[in-house]
Amino acid sequence: MVIENSNIYSIRFWVHWYFFALVLAPFVCFVDYYTLDQGWDKIYGASIVLLGVLLLLAKGSGNVVFRNYLIAGIILAAYYTIWDITLWQGTVERKGIFYEFLLHRTIHAVAILFVVDNLLFSKKLIETLVLMIKGTIVVAAVFSMIQVVYDPFFFTPDIFEEIMSRYSWGSNTLHVRRLSIFGFSNLNDIGLSFLPIVAVMTGYEVKEKDRIPVLMLVLAFFVVVVNNSRYIQLGFFIAAAPALYYRGRLLRNSLVALLGMVALVLFMGLVLKAIGYDVGLYIDERLLDDSGGSRILAFEIFSRFFPDNPIFGTGQHLTQEILVALAGRSSQIHVGYLSHLYSFGIVGTFLALAFWILIAFRLWKVAKRTGFWGSYYGFMVFLWANVTMVFYWVFTFGLALCYLFASYYASKEDEKSLKE
Repeated sequence: MVIENSNIYSIRFWVHWYFFALVLAPFVCFVDYYTLDQGWDKIYGASIVLLGVLLLLAKGSGNVVFRNYLIAGIILAAYYTIWDITLWQGTVERKGIFYEFLLHRTIHAVAILFVVDNLLFSKKLIETLVLMIKGTIVVAAVFSMIQVVYDPFFFTPDIFEEIMSRYSWGSNTLHVRRLSIFGFSNLNDIGLSFLPIVAVMTGYEVKEKDRIPVLMLVLAFFVVVVNNSRYIQLGFFIAAAPALYYRGRLLRNSLVALLGMVALVLFMGLVLKAIGYDVGLYIDERLLDDSGGSRILAFEIFSRFFPDNPIFGTGQHLTQEILVALAGRSSQIHVGYLSHLYSFGIVGTFLALAFWILIAFRLWKVAKRTGFWGSYYGFMVFLWANVTMVFYWVFTFGLALCYLFASYYASKEDEKSLKE
């Protein structure tokens, strides 16, 4: 149970506004991209680290909740930093350790988890954030439609268009990645922020409103389908999984969900056909194409080079020998867990998995206690994503909202227990 006093009310006020700004991250980062150009890490990452430090100073080290995943995260951040210093890469050499601390992506995750664990959040905040999330889903669907019928790079950073053109995907309707509104905060945010907020919204509607948000899920499915990334398309069904807990009838809901999935896919096929897609060609050339070969290649490259540095790794995502071995057949070792093993070895990967699994376990325990499954399945999207792509940072605006909602429901359950 978190106990607050007047000394931290001002911090709590700013943290509330931080979360409002977090939902608006796609647009905040869009404005930043064309003005100050500071980026997600400086705007949102450094801010939450400073808020976390202020909160620690205000409460005192003896009055804070410090869960085991924070320790795991700090050790992991130290491991990454040691490699950074060893190779003289990144920002440590140029900017100093304080700069590294403020902009370290793992420290950002530690900070947001620390903040939500040590503050109480109001029902009004949660309700407002859910309304904002719904608005985000609607706007995302509108922007995705514009990208389908008008320009796939509408509201998209120039650098991403260059990447697509490099792989000859920029002019290919079936392969181009449409980022909707999520390109400016992080190029991976349609999977690692949008899907988590869909999970949070679905979990909230099921628990608080006793309903499944069908319209929101249909709009979200449209966004992920026209994105063309298969890990995101499959990840949608993980994000929608909180709907299975509607009225506590998990088995019955699972059977209904299978029928619902079929209906949703068929309906989306009609929508795609109506807006000009050749659905048969889409199935043959996108859903069933052979681009999965890059994952097979990942295992081949990993098995060749991992034994050279199995304990601590190389400290680098792409070494020269890996680039030569790939020979243009893929951009990287295209399986996140294998790539992390190659880069940071058994030791580093053990630390990363410990951090991630402890977070997942915490979210699962909250879900079991409270019946709110949105945060847990939102985080599961991250773990699923690294089966097919490479992204190690558990601080995105969607994952941050997962942590907030889990903390809110855990504190509500604690209050109920005290009253009883």
